[in-house]
Amino acid sequence: MMERFTLIISLLFLLTLGGLGASNNAWAEESDLQQQLNKIQQQEDKAQVLTDLTKLLQSNLFQGSDKAKILLQKSKVLFSNYQYMQSLDLAFQARDLAEKNNNTFLAAKCSHMIGVLFYYQGELKKSLKAYQTALAYYVTNQSKNINNFAVERANLLNNIALVYTSLGQSSLALVNYEQAEPLYAQYGSEIDQIDVRYNIAALHISLRRFDSAIDILKVVINKRQLNNNAHGVATARADLGIAYKHSGQFELAEENILAALAYFKEHGYKHDIASQLHNMSELSNDQFDVEQAALYGNQALIMSKEVGHQKAHAGSLQSLAKAAFYSGDLAQAEQYIQDSMAIGKKIDYQTLLTENLAISALISAGNHQFVRALTEQQQYEKHHLLTTNSTLNDKLAEFESEQLNQKIVDLEQRRELEKLQTVKVEQQRNVIILTLVLILGIVFYIYRRHLEKRLTQELELRVKQRTQELENLAKELEKADQVKNQFLANMSHEIRTPLTAIVGHAEALIHDDIDKNKVKEDVQVIHGNSLHLLELINDILDLSRIEANKFELEIQALDLGELIQDLSSTFKAQAQQKQLSFTVEHQLNLPFIIKMDFLRLKQILLNLCSNAIKFTEKGEVTLAIAWQNEQLIFTVTDTGIGLSQSQLAQVFEIFTQADNSISRRFGGSGLGLSLSKQLAKLMLGNIVVTSKLGEGSIFTLTLPCKRCITDQALAKAGPIKQLTNDKLFTGKVLLAEDHDDNRRLIARLLVNLGLEVIVAKNGKEAVQLCVEQQPNLVLLDIQMPEMDGVEAFKALRELGCDKPIYALTANAMSHEVSKYLDLGFTGHLKKPIERKKFIAAIAKCFSVNGNQEHKAEQSLASVDLSDLITEFKSNISHDKQQISRCSIEGDIKSLAHYAHQLAGAAQMFGFSELNQAAKELEQLIKKELSVTSPNYLLINELTHCLIDEISLVEQQ
Repeated sequence: MMERFTLIISLLFLLTLGGLGASNNAWAEESDLQQQLNKIQQQEDKAQVLTDLTKLLQSNLFQGSDKAKILLQKSKVLFSNYQYMQSLDLAFQARDLAEKNNNTFLAAKCSHMIGVLFYYQGELKKSLKAYQTALAYYVTNQSKNINNFAVERANLLNNIALVYTSLGQSSLALVNYEQAEPLYAQYGSEIDQIDVRYNIAALHISLRRFDSAIDILKVVINKRQLNNNAHGVATARADLGIAYKHSGQFELAEENILAALAYFKEHGYKHDIASQLHNMSELSNDQFDVEQAALYGNQALIMSKEVGHQKAHAGSLQSLAKAAFYSGDLAQAEQYIQDSMAIGKKIDYQTLLTENLAISALISAGNHQFVRALTEQQQYEKHHLLTTNSTLNDKLAEFESEQLNQKIVDLEQRRELEKLQTVKVEQQRNVIILTLVLILGIVFYIYRRHLEKRLTQELELRVKQRTQELENLAKELEKADQVKNQFLANMSHEIRTPLTAIVGHAEALIHDDIDKNKVKEDVQVIHGNSLHLLELINDILDLSRIEANKFELEIQALDLGELIQDLSSTFKAQAQQKQLSFTVEHQLNLPFIIKMDFLRLKQILLNLCSNAIKFTEKGEVTLAIAWQNEQLIFTVTDTGIGLSQSQLAQVFEIFTQADNSISRRFGGSGLGLSLSKQLAKLMLGNIVVTSKLGEGSIFTLTLPCKRCITDQALAKAGPIKQLTNDKLFTGKVLLAEDHDDNRRLIARLLVNLGLEVIVAKNGKEAVQLCVEQQPNLVLLDIQMPEMDGVEAFKALRELGCDKPIYALTANAMSHEVSKYLDLGFTGHLKKPIERKKFIAAIAKCFSVNGNQEHKAEQSLASVDLSDLITEFKSNISHDKQQISRCSIEGDIKSLAHYAHQLAGAAQMFGFSELNQAAKELEQLIKKELSVTSPNYLLINELTHCLIDEISLVEQQ
């Protein structure tokens, strides 16, 4: 008995519990409690051990974690005595006490013990949960680069894999074995590695790969015999008997199972005795030896009840049911199978439940209960079908299991090779050391002799390389300086030319130096030169955004026919002024809808066509359009001055024209073709040119795109150009805008179009008014107090509002617009109001007769906004006070809010410098709010700049 008790405790601590003994420093210290526990544990009489542990608990000398340690120790002793329920109760008490005292390490050990107890009782899912709880602690508290819980984690992964194998989830079992294997390989002992191979053999048995299991188990038995692990040999022989039984080798199966049973009986391992008695009963049934099957089955039933081995209990009942059926006692067989089913359902033993359905169907058929038999047979087929459907996963698990097994074999071979290599290294060590000393002496002598020469050569080479680098850097700086000078010269000329006209005509207007009847002509000159200057600045900004990879394309559906019409009407007039012919040639079926960035395509074609007309003195300019292989090909042909080969090589370079005389004769900044080339590349296309000096040039733009041929695509091609109503618009519009000046301006535009306007100051008010007034169209500003535009939109849709809702915001970046559209907004209107798009959006939402778009534009153009502008100027004094207050108080969130409001209003009323200053402050604050320490100094500087801009507006 003493030998059996010692062996059980050893196996419990070393193998099953995976190091529950000494993983933490606190357990390693020989405290007073630990000394007492060690002394008690060394006693041979288990009853005395339990008595002493009970006295410790009743002494009240130990509380908290110390009491939990005593409870856990007593739980282990009860486990070794097969008192599973009492052991489990104490383990739960120990864990609760450890958790209450925040001793997570001890709680993890208790969870491990609970998992072992549940496993031995057949409560597999509860066992799995307890194991995973313990594993979570070791994973969480694993030190970086230090595997202080490596073996503990490996043991838990091994136990979890055993549970998954018993549950029939082979793939999950294999995953855990794969995680445990490298930990055992690096940190575990040889016994640990043998245990992994043993568990893999069990996995092979569950996958019905009995031949592979037999081969592995034979190796395991041999290894365990060498390590004098008698209990391990017995368990391996028991599994070997099971593998032989399933492969039909009954004699070998009986020999191994009986050998294992004899060992377990000799040493009193009741849990294992129950399992092997059940295996012998099954083996007897397979050989139709009913008497032996009943004998072993009854013995297994008694033993499993005694130790609480529920799997063996349910299995022995099944074996007895088979034996009773074979002997013709159907009533007894039915009772046995019902009892087995009850226990199987309790512990969720699916394999046994499926087998019991088949046996129950046979019993019902024998009792002439054919409907019941058929029902049970159908249930069996259903469960069997579920098992069959998982065959593919099992095959995959088999393949991976073979790989894992091969890894272990390779690891052992590698270790043997390492041993041989170590011996060889030891034998050669002295020779190597002597050789190394000799080599080092020779190398040192050669090194000293050639050191000076080598260093001199390296120094000369470095001086030469550095000199060359400095020369290259000087050339690059000189080239950069030339580019800078060229840029400044070109920009100075290009900017001063329109500015000269703007300043001159403006001064003439100021000093009344012109005829009042010609004021409109001078204003048109100022306007035209301003547009030219704006175009030049936009080109520079586009180039800078492209070079910084921040340029965004806005892809949308467009009708190529409209673009053709615009280009034709634009350039025919220019060509006629120079007595040239401009024609557009194509064979496209109009309307021809494509998806592309309409603005950038038009910008490229405007550059190409305007250049062609500019550099052509006589003859014609032709724009040919073709559709080939999912590509649009635009060919611009002229009969102008042409280009030489040297000029062709640099025609697409920035600020480049053929020569200075060309610039003087025809003007231009040299930005157009360079920008067009880069825009074409961004659109995944290209521009190529062929030319002959004095005869003309051909520029070919090729762009890949998708053609839309559906009615839906045609509808997305753009706003309707012609409306069919003689009247202006009629209906209600709800306008939600938090800034008073913006709200008054937009409301005036809407009223001027004939619409009834309902105004709201925030999203909450907008939702309430929309429900009350039922408008035909809703315009929502996105950023508003109390409830923003997005929240208001969602609220209106939830309330059943199906009217068009447009997002009204200054956030006009393509990804932001896409975000609003994805949320479900009908469309997007940008601030400041672009009148054509504004009217087109209104036209989509209201029914009119006749072509009123031009009339609507004229109506908006005639709106007097002078009083609103004056009111805006007077109101910004209040904004300046609020901004100053927020700056002084350091309230940067409110400061960003006021800056956002002011930026939108300034943009609406045409104060671009004020808009820019407010927008820069808002963007800076948003950026700084995302970091831990905002740059308040920079925020204050931009705030002062904004206040200065407000003061300038006030003085105007």
